[in-house]
Amino acid sequence: MEPVFNTVAIVGPGLVGGSLGAAIRERGLAERVIGIGRRETSLQEALSVGAVDETTLDLRKGVREADLVVLATPISAFGQVVGEASASMKEGAILTDVASTKQHVIKLITAALKHRQDIVYVPAHPMAGGERRGAASADANLFEGSPCILTPLPETPQDELNRVRELWKSVGATVHVMDSKEHDRLVARISHLPHLAAAALLETICAGEGEMAGGGLTDTTRVASGDPALWRGICETNAGEICSALEAYAGVLERIRALIAGGEFDEVEELLRDAKKRRDDLLASRERKDEQE
Repeated sequence: MEPVFNTVAIVGPGLVGGSLGAAIRERGLAERVIGIGRRETSLQEALSVGAVDETTLDLRKGVREADLVVLATPISAFGQVVGEASASMKEGAILTDVASTKQHVIKLITAALKHRQDIVYVPAHPMAGGERRGAASADANLFEGSPCILTPLPETPQDELNRVRELWKSVGATVHVMDSKEHDRLVARISHLPHLAAAALLETICAGEGEMAGGGLTDTTRVASGDPALWRGICETNAGEICSALEAYAGVLERIRALIAGGEFDEVEELLRDAKKRRDDLLASRERKDEQE
């Protein structure tokens, strides 16, 4: 493939950032990938797995020559990172991120960039990852077939948006563009709610009971192994939409409880049949998509 950028700097080359770096390097989408972090051991790990070409602990130095800077740190670090990085980013550079929430992040980053109107910010959210952490788990094929949502600002130039779109398409993602509010409502239901539901299920089980469980429990609670600090940041920055999703979910659970308590098992079976169809349709849709690709 032809390079999309000359130099890409990834701030926080962990699982997602490291996987993006590895995908860029494997596909020749940039001449150079720089990994920027706070711990030398983590950066050496990213280097050893081929996620980056070079590393630095100096944020300002790392972004100085980058055409694209990718924020892949926890959301809680964005304000400080953008403030420091923007002081050294070159004119016309593009800034993007991989954060799971967008409205809060956009406000935070645009405020930090007030003094650098020449930097173009293109918000992004690759819907890929998992409970694993660190560059050691980086995978150059992580984004293959996964959605990546872009939530451009009204003033985002089309050329820069297209370059970021091309990058994500080139690493295997299917790119979707939507409003940041629509994004936050969507991911609250399809990403944030499942994580909290898994956590709630585990909190419901008494100590020692899980040892007797089969695969159903581990399958439905896999995502609960995610980084608690990262998920705290997600809850803090998308609280309203997450609460709405939790209320809707709690309503369905209450409906199921009431049906069972009332002995209305025909209705319970119908609900379970509907859920099975939705699950089967989802899997079939993904299989068709994989075949088309």
